[in-house]
Amino acid sequence: MSDVVPSKQRRSDRVTAQLPLVISGVDILGETFSEPAQTIVVARYGAKILSRRKLAPQLEISVHSLMTNEDADARVVGCVLEDAKGTQYGIELLDPEMNPWGVEFPPHDPNDSALGRLLLECVRCKRREIVKLNELHAEVLERSHSLWRECRRCAEPSLWKEAWLKPHEDLPEEEEAPAAKPEPPRRTRDDRRYSRLEIQMEALIRDPQSWEEVVKTQDVSRGGFRFKSRKHYALDWRVEVALPRSSGGANIFSAAKIKFVGEVPGEEERTYGVAYTPWEDAWADRWT
Repeated sequence: MSDVVPSKQRRSDRVTAQLPLVISGVDILGETFSEPAQTIVVARYGAKILSRRKLAPQLEISVHSLMTNEDADARVVGCVLEDAKGTQYGIELLDPEMNPWGVEFPPHDPNDSALGRLLLECVRCKRREIVKLNELHAEVLERSHSLWRECRRCAEPSLWKEAWLKPHEDLPEEEEAPAAKPEPPRRTRDDRRYSRLEIQMEALIRDPQSWEEVVKTQDVSRGGFRFKSRKHYALDWRVEVALPRSSGGANIFSAAKIKFVGEVPGEEERTYGVAYTPWEDAWADRWT
């Protein structure tokens, strides 16, 4: 099997998706196994999976996706979490050209300044892509939950909707009604380099080791966004954020830092500003 690619090349969007797998190999007791597992997070270069089998770090396994019928070889990076459901492991694909997840990942650009990302599906041919959203795309999706864009498979413009990734379940025919738009928030002074748009949409804030929180943005820009929360976030805390939050579970996470903390007079909530940052840590460092 080939070596794992250098960490500087292993940077891509991460998608929360529960995809059914069959993993096989030789476990830490020397026993050959082949059994069900599922993904929790997928990326171009690997995944976080849930398995009831004890897997040793650096163990090489074969991964078969029941959704795409694709196979790939992978290496166990280490254990992320262990509970009653099983053990979560970080795995790296040994061949960076393999894509067993059935998700079209865009080329990684460390200087990318897209406002947000979302997994969309062409309603005609069912092609799935991670779509980078500009300001116009974000506003259209927030209101209509769909977007007209060029489809490379159909070779013409088609309607795209949010993709749902759940095991053994077809994508839904109908979409949820858009939420009522809240009152515009007060503007406060901060040090953003990018122009801000008063767009209210759900975002998901995640500390990879402990918790997640769904928040509503006050405004967004290509550099980040602002939100209110009763939770405590310290200045310069590293978090992962998905904007917009996907109701179907296929959230696209980006690395970020808390760069602004402001008190709101008379309110228990604080105002926070999030700034996007590069993925600076290797997959192994973040998930073990």
